[in-house]
Amino acid sequence: MRGYHQDVAENEAIPAKVAESEDTIGALGIAGRSDYEQLNAWPRKRWHALGANLYPSEQELFEGDLGQLIREHVITGWAPKEPLLGIDDSVYTLGSCFARELLRYLTKAGVSSKRVWIPSGLNNSFAILDFFSWCATGQETGRGFRYDRLETGEIVEWKPEGERQAYADEFAKAGAFVFTFGLAEVWEDKETGGVFWRGVPEEIFDADRHVFRLSSVEENAANISQIIEHCRALNPDAPVVLTLSPVPLMATFREVSCITADAVSKSVLRVALDQVVRDGREGVYYWPSYEVVKWVGPHLDWPAYGLHNRKPRDVSKQLVAAIIDAFVEAYYTPEAVAQLRR
Repeated sequence: MRGYHQDVAENEAIPAKVAESEDTIGALGIAGRSDYEQLNAWPRKRWHALGANLYPSEQELFEGDLGQLIREHVITGWAPKEPLLGIDDSVYTLGSCFARELLRYLTKAGVSSKRVWIPSGLNNSFAILDFFSWCATGQETGRGFRYDRLETGEIVEWKPEGERQAYADEFAKAGAFVFTFGLAEVWEDKETGGVFWRGVPEEIFDADRHVFRLSSVEENAANISQIIEHCRALNPDAPVVLTLSPVPLMATFREVSCITADAVSKSVLRVALDQVVRDGREGVYYWPSYEVVKWVGPHLDWPAYGLHNRKPRDVSKQLVAAIIDAFVEAYYTPEAVAQLRR
């Protein structure tokens, strides 16, 4: 049996050999290890590293140009190869958070995309699919329903009042669609299988009928795929941008902390989105606004949440602005970017 000292003696040159070749492919298997671990990595002297995209290695990167950091370390592999939108292209945003902020930005810039009314509270994939299915086909999915409160205080189930054709016509002219998904936790009617767009109104809640559950990756991936199919039926050419809301859950009815429930809820949606994008549908993109907030945010020298209002669920406006600016730069032509920024 070989002795410990003999192994160490024969391995003393490993760090030098690694250093000699770091300029070519790096040393992912050695970097960050203690001297003892480096010398005793048995046959695992190096990991294959060609083509690796590395996590930002220096804190200074997070303290410099935030826009550059987002471009170089977050949106790599997700942005379109060439800008897709001009200043006259209408962008329809559905869902929560990023979709709402993008609409606000475009409105302020004078190129608002909101030519038809889109209901609020479209936070889960069941709700977005239900609404978009009606827009595209005139048929609801039967899997979702939404309740509104009238001026009288009465709670009623929402039904579209406008002409469906108006939505179909406008969406057919869209330059792009942006969908933001926020919740994987849903309330469901056991008798019908219908999923509420938001919560269950207290006036109609029935503990024996209404159940709270975490929807699955498969359910959400199927819903998102159907949403894209409806987009393609209405508008074969408009790019579809999928995003995940970084806004945490306000509450959970699972018997665990809200913070941990939020981690699971967001993870379900993120995996579902990744599955859909990896299917390789042409013109379908993912925009990593969630990752900017959750993974870049903790390294900034100011809080990613609540900087402007001290509310711990609200993404700081400075970070929202950086995400929107990066999106505009990635999706709009240089001429359009210049005009929007003016």
